[in-house]
Amino acid sequence: MIQTFAQVLAEVNHIMCQTFNNPAIQLKYETTARDVKEWDSLNHIELVVAIEKYFNIRFNFAELQKFKNVGEMCDNIVGKLGQGASQ
Repeated sequence: MIQTFAQVLAEVNHIMCQTFNNPAIQLKYETTARDVKEWDSLNHIELVVAIEKYFNIRFNFAELQKFKNVGEMCDNIVGKLGQGASQ
């Protein structure tokens, strides 16, 4: 099922709240690790793994380095989900 950006952002927000054990997190397109107190290097790895599992996708290293914010990551997820639907 192809998902919209808003749906992916909401699901990533939920995953982040669970991974970081902080239900108060509210993500926006421009949110970065600097904006979320709990978002350190270890939690980043846990977050990426949780997102990959949830959406049944894989990020490559170059993609992970390229993302400047949550919005770019969500755009990438939407694209990956759309590619899977067409195969």
